[in-house]
Amino acid sequence: MSEYRHGRVSRPSRPWYARALGLRHIYLSHPWCVVLFEGSIALGLLMALTELVSWWVVPVLPLAVAAMVKANDVIAGAVDRAGRRTKLRLTEPTSRAR
Repeated sequence: MSEYRHGRVSRPSRPWYARALGLRHIYLSHPWCVVLFEGSIALGLLMALTELVSWWVVPVLPLAVAAMVKANDVIAGAVDRAGRRTKLRLTEPTSRAR
């Protein structure tokens, strides 16, 4: 951590969307963050302008997309931890000498 503070090593830049959601287990590149955030706003606006949905969808749709991305991150973390536990159990000796 001190290497980052003193400028010896540059921090990898994560998109603000991934930082705002606190994503730990999935990596979203900058183009995917644009598609997910700004694309959901644009889609909500287009649907509202064509009167397919009411105007409350414009702010709700990006929030719903963000919730799904965060849920995907949580599930990916749970699956990763379960996989590690299973891997550790398989490598431990099953019978102990008495």
